[in-house]
Amino acid sequence: MLAACRELGDYAASRGVTFAIETGPELALTLKGFLDAVNSRGIGVNMDPANLVMVTGDDPVQAVRTLGRYIVHTHAKDGVKLGPCDPVQVYNAFADHNVEGLDFGKLFDEVPLGEGAVKWDEYLAALKEIGYRGFLTIEREVGNDPAADIRRAVEFLRAKIA
Repeated sequence: MLAACRELGDYAASRGVTFAIETGPELALTLKGFLDAVNSRGIGVNMDPANLVMVTGDDPVQAVRTLGRYIVHTHAKDGVKLGPCDPVQVYNAFADHNVEGLDFGKLFDEVPLGEGAVKWDEYLAALKEIGYRGFLTIEREVGNDPAADIRRAVEFLRAKIA
């Protein structure tokens, strides 16, 4: 994996782009160690604070500080962890298209922005501290009315950033 990501990162860098690995299946400190070992300008991080909260229980604010130099994009998504879960089992279920075998409703819940465990004031402040000036891409994959949730998320972020 290390060699493959190094090759991918070097190719991305040669093309003037960054291949971004999304946070979630591992703790931020683990991901940083891997990225340090890859040692390529073409590998970065798509920071997803909800994935960290929901699956690993990692603190997204501290994760921004840990992964700072690698962050090239961030999702604006929120969630809560409902019970202990094995990140390997969760992400393998998605990778194998076999999510029926897991009861996600007992593990975690993606919720509308601002209604979960992500501390948005602190998260946005941490992004500012590291000099992040990129996009906050709203991601809403579930819910009864994702379009309405996205509209509310836009207003939520506008109020926080104003």
